[in-house]
Formats: sequence, structure tokens, C-alpha cells
Amino acid sequence: MTKGSVPTLGVALMEYNDLTGDYGRFSQSDRVGLGSDFVGTFECPASWPFDTVYAVARGGGPRETLAGADSAVQGVTRAVHRLESDADLVIANCGFFWCGWKLLRGSTETPVLLSGLDFLDLALSATSGLIGVLTYSKPCVEALLRDHPGIKRMRIVGFSDLPSWKAIEEPDCSKLGGWTYGSLREEFVTRLESELSDGSLK
Repeated sequence: MTKGSVPTLGVALMEYNDLTGDYGRFSQSDRVGLGSDFVGTFECPASWPFDTVYAVARGGGPRETLAGADSAVQGVTRAVHRLESDADLVIANCGFFWCGWKLLRGSTETPVLLSGLDFLDLALSATSGLIGVLTYSKPCVEALLRDHPGIKRMRIVGFSDLPSWKAIEEPDCSKLGGWTYGSLREEFVTRLESELSDGSLK
């Protein structure tokens, strides 16, 4: 049973300075949502085959979210609860919104997926081998998961030390530049190839 005549996806957004509002509903034909990202990104309504509703996690900027700060936890929680009444499923555009489970766990009726880390226990139970975790910041994920019982079986690869990836940590990254989607892709592939070739992910 959906909340409307067609399924609606709710997306909690990280707080960047170029967003044009805190909340908005869009159809799949809309190419611009609360931001200006192109089709294929989480932030673009036309990326999805159904209607979308977006809410910004105020207090959850890049640095606050990476640190798992209380402001980010609270911002994610508010955004998810705001989306609940209008969405059939709520997701997030940043895997570090996983920190929101500190307050959200057991408090939502609408299904919520905040991060790929939500599938970590499933991955660990599906094999007795090592689990690779690709993330923006290796140190931040290690801090986030330090008490996880499966941490010794995880091989975490981060990208935040690379020039283009470091640049997107700024709330004004769209204006400041220093990165392109092409440069992010190139640095990602190069780092991954290096990790695979030296055995870090084997």
C-alpha cells in the first residue's frame, strides 16, 4: 500500500550551501530539485522512475556528518521524520548518515535505508571471509565502526586524501571547484586498482 497513487521516494540530503530550499516534492520529469546536480545523481528527481520528495538534514553538513556530530544525527533524524508521511521509502544521499540510527532506530514506520552500511551485517553473515568497505573517509568509518563486532574482518578503503575527493568536503564545493565528476571517477578507479593489486582487498 503506497501513500499516494504512485510510489514516492524520500531522500534525506546532506546540507550544502548551493541547495535552494529545505524541502520539496518533484515528479520524475523534473530535472532540477533542491540542487543543480545532473540526471544520474541522488539529488536529481529525473534520476528516479517515480516521484520524489527531498528534505535537507540541517546541521548535517559534510564535516559534521563525517564526524558523526550531534547536529548531524539530529538533522538526519528530523529530515527522515519529515519525509515519512510523504514517502514509501526513505533513503539518504550520504552513507555517513548512518549516524542517524542513534536516534532513529525503532522510531519509523516507513522503511528507511540510510547507508550501504545498513547491509554490513548481512554481508558479514553471508561469508566467513573478509568484507571490503569503500567509503569517502577511511578514518571516519573506522571511528564509526570501532565497536562493531565484525570490524576485524573489514577492509576499509577511503578516498578523502585524494585532491578531488578532499575538495567535495567543503560546504561550498560547487562554487569553489577543484573537482569534476571525471576527476572523482579517475581518482576512485586509480585508488581501487592500487588496493586490488597490492592485495589489500584480497
